[in-house]
Amino acid sequence: MSDIRIISDSGSDLSDEMRAEAGVEETIPFFMNIGGETVTDDNTLSVPVLLQKMKACTEKMTSACGSPHDWKEAFIKAGKAVAVTLSQKLSGSYASACAGLKMAKEEAGCEGYVFDSMSAVSGETLLVYKIREFIDKGLPMAELIEKTEAFIKSMRTFFVLDDISNLVKNGRMSKITGTIVNVLGIKPIMGDRDGEIELFGKVRGANKIADKMVEMIAESGRVINGDDFVVTHCNNLPLAQEIVEKAKARFNFGKIRIVEARGLAAFYACDKGIVMSF
Repeated sequence: MSDIRIISDSGSDLSDEMRAEAGVEETIPFFMNIGGETVTDDNTLSVPVLLQKMKACTEKMTSACGSPHDWKEAFIKAGKAVAVTLSQKLSGSYASACAGLKMAKEEAGCEGYVFDSMSAVSGETLLVYKIREFIDKGLPMAELIEKTEAFIKSMRTFFVLDDISNLVKNGRMSKITGTIVNVLGIKPIMGDRDGEIELFGKVRGANKIADKMVEMIAESGRVINGDDFVVTHCNNLPLAQEIVEKAKARFNFGKIRIVEARGLAAFYACDKGIVMSF
């Protein structure tokens, strides 16, 4: 059995059951500041309560990643590990993990590597399970890193939100794009482009969202041949299921997972948000 462990930030939305299944050693939480209150993205967090706090808050809400010290301790505990973080173009989590790994190497001689997922939410979930697959195949660290980096380059993420205000306010997407979306009253279909958020399309009417999301898979140019598919939802299981059923009918996906958003995903995707990765 491989001695390589997996560490992730809480942007991966892993439940306790998923952590056990994927063999994730530790999850480093993000923190959300809502009306002066700091909320930790861990097992104590209730997403419905978080959404209520957000709805009631009239001030700017912000998020922060875990500290280098948190990552250092996780790497030392694991001994030999790879980490998965939210895109470095959207968060400081990657830089924090790299700093933590550097300290762990200096203090305890740990071996490790930090993957910039170039994505978030379902993209991180998908990446964690892909790494688990490589570890189970017995790949040595160097080959695991090479294959995982190649997978990251091929992975695609798309999402649709009812509310994009937190993304705009916190600089995660263009204010111009956000203004256009709000003025037109449309639902934006957004996705990843080199680790940043870009507007890929739009849809009018909730009944058309699933079809449009599935069409994004076809338009992505990615050849689907038994690949895994992850759909993360924030209080929107029916739409997640509809997307999955339509995708299954059209593409040759392998393992499909529907995941409930945890804290950070809910903070930015807000109520009813959907994020998918493949």
